[in-house]
Amino acid sequence: MTDEPAANKPETDAWIEKVVNVAGNLGFNKTRLRWKLIRWQDKRRKAANLREQQKLHIGYAHKTCGECGAIQDKDETVCTACGSKLGKRAFQVMGRLGILMPVAISMSTLLAIGILIVYARVWIAAGGGFGSPSGYLLVDFGGRWPPLMHDEPWRLLTAVFLHAGIMHLGFNVLAIASVGPQLEELYGRATMLGMFVITGVLANVGALQVGKLAVGIGASGGLMGLIGIIAGYGQRLGTARGRGLRDAMLKWSAYTIIFGFAVGADNWAHVFGLIAGGLFGFFVRPELWRRRALIPARVLMALVGAVGTLGAIAIIMTRTPQPIDERQSASVDMTRFTDGYISVCTALYADDLPRALEAANKVSELYEGVPGSKMDAAAVAEMCDGLQQLRQSCDTTASMTGEAREQYRQMCTMYQPVFAALPARPPKSREMPPVEAPLDAGAPAAD
Repeated sequence: MTDEPAANKPETDAWIEKVVNVAGNLGFNKTRLRWKLIRWQDKRRKAANLREQQKLHIGYAHKTCGECGAIQDKDETVCTACGSKLGKRAFQVMGRLGILMPVAISMSTLLAIGILIVYARVWIAAGGGFGSPSGYLLVDFGGRWPPLMHDEPWRLLTAVFLHAGIMHLGFNVLAIASVGPQLEELYGRATMLGMFVITGVLANVGALQVGKLAVGIGASGGLMGLIGIIAGYGQRLGTARGRGLRDAMLKWSAYTIIFGFAVGADNWAHVFGLIAGGLFGFFVRPELWRRRALIPARVLMALVGAVGTLGAIAIIMTRTPQPIDERQSASVDMTRFTDGYISVCTALYADDLPRALEAANKVSELYEGVPGSKMDAAAVAEMCDGLQQLRQSCDTTASMTGEAREQYRQMCTMYQPVFAALPARPPKSREMPPVEAPLDAGAPAAD
């Protein structure tokens, strides 16, 4: 390979030749290095040109119609080509930056305010602070807890309006206030609210079937429903604008799922909400939805949204959480202790005592004053036998007084996931002590 003189490449920068000459004296291949530096310099120039074009695009003085793409004067409020609303230029500039601006007065903003009010109610009940509400408290206010769903199906709705912490709340509220107005513009305000409620409930139904055993809460199922509607409509539209809408919503869905993994949320609810919304958006176009023949459907959708939202907020605001010992509610997570018991007894019944002891020590760490060093083989066997005895006694509460029966029913309900996951084994012959104290999240009573 021979060296090519710089004179044959007038576009080559002088600094490149200097670097090549120095590197050649050090034994480098001058031709190869020169071409690498030229390619690198070309990439820098292209990137700089692209940034300049983006600056010009963002600062463009005129408006662009989102419907037909026609260029309009910055003072126009309606497109002169197709008659569509143009909106404020400031919002168009934010859109060019990739930022979806919340609309100050919209149904989506009102929905976000309602969710904030609900969070304030739970926050006050939790005693304030920046920590997440306990699982107990979220269940008391209407969280989706599988053992209670058969008798209290309204939790499918109230769970949509509850949140586990500031980060969880902030992401969902911002997303709703940003994405919602776009759907309102396409389908109407009432439809946005109705579809948020419907897809949120459907997301919870789906998560109950395949999701993990946990207290389910959050508006992200309904949020993903709204995202799915716009994405489905954009896909069906097939135009440049449609593809733009679809791609923007797919980015939002990716953000939501990534956030879900980051905070340990139930992404199954996200997936089911996205699918439900996507099907509606793909098959029900806005122009079809606005037809006179579908007025009854739109009225029904409005009623579902209004009644569902106001009803859920009313239920949550009027709930009275059960008093729980603060020390224990802070140190015990409902899902962790049920999963912990299942791990302990599953390992014990499989004759894997080391794994059973390890799981038992982790369970004991959830309760103050019960150090893991006390958990030995006898204690593990006693723990699992106590669960089996509790399972057997849950059907024999007829002799209890009304208050004790209710407390015992709550305890049996709490441990129902453990019972369902473990094979039935006959416990040792002994009687369960009567339940006289209020229900707590401690281990099963055992002699």
